[in-house]
Amino acid sequence: MTDIARKDAVWATRGNKRCVALACIVIDAFMFVVGAVTAPMLASGAADSAPPAAAQPEHKHKHRHLPTPVPTPMALPPEIKAKVPAYKPGPIPFHDGEQLIYEASWVGIPAAQARIEFHKSPKDPSRWVGETWIETSPYADIFYKMRDYMRESMADDTLHTSGVYLIQHEKSRLNYYDVSIDRPKQMVTMTKKNKKGTESKEYIASDPWGPISGAMMALTQDFEPHKTYAFDVFSGSQRYVFAFEVENREKVHLALGDFDAWRIVPDVWYVSDGKLRSQAHGTVLWISADKRHLPLRIEAQAFIGYVRADLIKIDGRDGVDSAQNGDGSASGLR
Repeated sequence: MTDIARKDAVWATRGNKRCVALACIVIDAFMFVVGAVTAPMLASGAADSAPPAAAQPEHKHKHRHLPTPVPTPMALPPEIKAKVPAYKPGPIPFHDGEQLIYEASWVGIPAAQARIEFHKSPKDPSRWVGETWIETSPYADIFYKMRDYMRESMADDTLHTSGVYLIQHEKSRLNYYDVSIDRPKQMVTMTKKNKKGTESKEYIASDPWGPISGAMMALTQDFEPHKTYAFDVFSGSQRYVFAFEVENREKVHLALGDFDAWRIVPDVWYVSDGKLRSQAHGTVLWISADKRHLPLRIEAQAFIGYVRADLIKIDGRDGVDSAQNGDGSASGLR
């Protein structure tokens, strides 16, 4: 009996980590930014992309082969960089002060909630501010308590971001991340602070994005079936190159109603630390097939069953009605 309880606890822990990850993915699922706060989903079952040290040939007359230092600042591999295009923004899909609420669940059990807000900067109306809050449910808190916050400021004409600020509070860990993005110099600096001290990493990037700015840029694009989009994203602790393919259109049923949606499949082409490979297989995202491109649902396979995050609330009826009908006409739901 004790063994069964122990196994259930392990399954619940792994499942809830992935539920928590999905709650955060909603923030940036539009381009599948699995950043620092979503690492549990990628890390579960992920393998090192580099061969283990024991498999590397040993040098004669040496008992130990020291690893080659990582160059700083780090650049993308040329073959990856060549596959990532530059984008121009289309119409912004959100209005000033809009909030989207998502609920993540594991096999139907509520596990976390994510709130996303977009508003113009009070100090500079020419800039958008995107903020996200992620909080696990009381049930999930037992296994993996999470209280995370992310903020980005973006130019309203280009959506270029000056950086990302992230508070990662998971279980007993508390980390602060500050991502500084200097586009003219093509330089990105990621700084992590916690009780152990401060550490920084530098990267060379010609078209860098944060999770929220990249998500907004992706949502402004004109989706086409069988087309692939890719973004170079900095999430706090890692650099990711995310890609997603638009497959087809299909109906999605949510508590808010029935929606005509694009079915999208993600992939991860690159991770900066070289330890994680794409674990996006079995993950699907649905985005409304209207001009707003509202992220509606993301679903992924878990250790047991699946994890799902659904849009459960949006301020104002216009967003829901237009997404349901695809033409902006009234849906008849009141």
